[in-house]
Amino acid sequence: MTDQQAIDWLHSRRRLGEKKNPDTMRRLMALLGDVQDKLEFVHIAGTNGKGSVAAMTASILTEAGIRTGLFVSPFVERFGERISVDGAPLPEGMLGEKAEQVKDAADRLEAEEGLYATEFELVTALGFLCFAAAGCRLVCLEAGLGGGRDATNIVKNTRVACLTRIGLDHTALLGDTIEKIAAEKCGILKPGCTAVSYPGQRPEAEKVIRQRCRELGIPLRMPEAEDVTLLWETLRENHLDYGGYTVRLRLHGGHQGGNCAMAVETALALCDQGFDIPDEAILAGLERAMLPARAEVLQLNPPVLLDGAHNPDSAAALAALLKATKTPPLTAVMGILEDKDAEGVLTALEGCFDQVYTVAPDTPRAVDADRLAVAASAHFRRVEAVSDLDAALKKALARGRGLCVCGSFYLAGQARPLLRQLLGQVSDADRL
Repeated sequence: MTDQQAIDWLHSRRRLGEKKNPDTMRRLMALLGDVQDKLEFVHIAGTNGKGSVAAMTASILTEAGIRTGLFVSPFVERFGERISVDGAPLPEGMLGEKAEQVKDAADRLEAEEGLYATEFELVTALGFLCFAAAGCRLVCLEAGLGGGRDATNIVKNTRVACLTRIGLDHTALLGDTIEKIAAEKCGILKPGCTAVSYPGQRPEAEKVIRQRCRELGIPLRMPEAEDVTLLWETLRENHLDYGGYTVRLRLHGGHQGGNCAMAVETALALCDQGFDIPDEAILAGLERAMLPARAEVLQLNPPVLLDGAHNPDSAAALAALLKATKTPPLTAVMGILEDKDAEGVLTALEGCFDQVYTVAPDTPRAVDADRLAVAASAHFRRVEAVSDLDAALKKALARGRGLCVCGSFYLAGQARPLLRQLLGQVSDADRL
């Protein structure tokens, strides 16, 4: 396969199996030689902030000279965002080469055992093969959905298990209470690892995490929320201090302070386990870490932001950023998926936008633009459904009052190249 053929094949697979079989991933990896057992991991689960913690931690490790793989989901614009090594895309051809091995194993698994491997299971297996081939010493591995039953949880050699902020999301699959969801996320905890938790976890989640760590006899590092100090914040800069580590993050929003503290504690936990990670690497790694569509500022004057905020907690974090930076109400282009809490997202963003254009992201799971417009009308004064994303972006930019694209990583991925093209007409003085 070429790399593109590999991507096309992966996207042709079902996202979810008709009935999840825990044996599928185990048998798939057995056919691939259980290559994941040759790797060591920083495993990250939670509701919000997983990608940010993974990116910051991976950046720190790379700065320390530790060959590091990064596995995140979803990708925003290019599939290569999902599987990278030391901050760089995989060498050309590696994806296709390893995908052929994964496809052969998946075909054999289905033919001989009747087990169907889903897209995410296959991508996870592909990541393991690529990281092993690239000679990674550590892999920062973001869980997909949940924790204990997630495809990524086939790994055994977890050095640090990170639990980011836990909230209500995917309740039909993970449980309808914080306690149930926290218990599922805690499934990534392994004997012998160190747990790192988000500062200021909800009390219900913290209780579950502490209890599980006691049961496993593993140490828990949970930063104190009051030790995370936001020094100053604008749409351009996010300066904060945690435990004497004073940094300027390229990841925007005050909520990134907690994620930053987790990355620091993860690095320190790895130091305790014998890894050489100097303070200089921690600082440099934090300052260079970047992920698209996490309150990403594409332009300052007028402001243009791209955010994948897709649940009430992430929408609240976006709203807090806009309010903290005294950003006047913007124009929004918004799209949300059917399995998300649209009402919670809309409520969290009240007051942030003076005009909302609703669109349907290009996926069968999208809420219809007209139906979303009806729901949004209860929260914003001016709402209009638009059938075409490009047209919605042009309408929004033409208002000249700033733009925020939000509601879905699918939407962010579709909007990002269009925005780059549209913003190419703006003078360099107005761009970052």
